[in-house]
Amino acid sequence: MTPEPNSLHTGPTRLKVVTFNTWKCDGDYPLRLETMCEQMQALDADVFALQECFATLDGSSDTARTVARHLGMHLHTAPARRKPRWFQGGWVDSFSSLAVLTRSPIRSGDRVELPSSVADGGRVAQICSLEVAGRSVLLVHVHLSHLEGGGALRAEQLRALLGRPVWMPRHDIALICGDFNASMDSPELARFLEPPWSLVDACEQAGAGAKVTYHTPEGQGLNLDQILCMPSCSQAPVVCVGASVVLDAPAQPSGVFPSDHAGVSVTFSVG
Repeated sequence: MTPEPNSLHTGPTRLKVVTFNTWKCDGDYPLRLETMCEQMQALDADVFALQECFATLDGSSDTARTVARHLGMHLHTAPARRKPRWFQGGWVDSFSSLAVLTRSPIRSGDRVELPSSVADGGRVAQICSLEVAGRSVLLVHVHLSHLEGGGALRAEQLRALLGRPVWMPRHDIALICGDFNASMDSPELARFLEPPWSLVDACEQAGAGAKVTYHTPEGQGLNLDQILCMPSCSQAPVVCVGASVVLDAPAQPSGVFPSDHAGVSVTFSVG
């Protein structure tokens, strides 16, 4: 992946990015998939970063491809976590992958193996170079370990990714997003908001306040899904102008939610 040249613009460019964990094939998958497509289309985003994208090995069911077709967007998938899953009354060989959907063609995309444990193997990162309205965009997409007490592993995964600058040349705007399975004020992640990484919580910068993207079975609200700016890889002025929790409403009249997670939407002004 080569560095992008400076873009020539007379004014700032709007960029709307949404990250969303699609919850594999769990729950009422057909109805959830329909609800996802409808609610995602209404968001009018430039880029979607999707985690836990269910796809059978034979291609008969594929969350990311279905959504991309519905939205008319370009797709890059990073296959991950292949294993049998219970689906429509039987076990199927399937993936739980990362996927990036964009309005414009994706310039390049890489899949990077992350440190894993035996109990939580198969974690990968997805790195895509995009162009939106003439602006170069570097999108680093992750789904970090979900293990209880796995803070050290999550920190190792993120550190390994950010410690390889060859994967992340400078673009007009550089972002890292996804399901971090922890909040940015957690002990394992708070350090990445400080030098030498100096990541910026886009929702916080936009003044969105505290957010909840997942509720435990006991009803505890957690902030697990993040969109962060990487200033060290960004070469244009970037301002977070709006942020919100999205994809958190039930379909009517069924009452089915798109996923067990809510999504996060951030709008940037670039340049």
